[in-house]
Amino acid sequence: MIKVHRILLAYSLAATASLMTKAAAFAGPTATVNLSGTVPAALPITLSPAPDAGSLTLTPGNAYTGIKIAAISGLLTNNRNGLKVTVTSASNWRLVSGSNFIEFGGLGEALGANSTSPTSMQLPNYYDSNPLQLSRSSSTGNASDSSIFISYTIPPNQAPGTYTGSITFTVTDN
Repeated sequence: MIKVHRILLAYSLAATASLMTKAAAFAGPTATVNLSGTVPAALPITLSPAPDAGSLTLTPGNAYTGIKIAAISGLLTNNRNGLKVTVTSASNWRLVSGSNFIEFGGLGEALGANSTSPTSMQLPNYYDSNPLQLSRSSSTGNASDSSIFISYTIPPNQAPGTYTGSITFTVTDN
């Protein structure tokens, strides 16, 4: 009787093992759920025009260097590669009055929103649509505040008029 039990036990273990190895044959069809999501860019900027930006002094025959036009603050990004501020001018780096214009002689920057003079100046390219870029990079996502300056010269024979222009600051991830 013990021998019969051993044979039955061995047979049932073999049958169970056989069922377990063939269990995949009993599986039904499979389906996949694709997952995705987007982390939005966080790119705030605060641009504060300088008090005199809207009423620049334009005396014929004078050169004006390092005139503060704005302060940039609050630059943040959630991109570990930092951010880039692109500076463009719809008026081609000029103050315009009808067909007359005054070209910017430079665009400058200094770190700190309360800076009073530029530490670097770039010459805009009046004939090229490439914008100027101020790059910021920080592993924490914060970028330093800065002040923006322009320079210009009024020719002695500059035509009278009200001259206007604009500069646009666009923030993107690096």
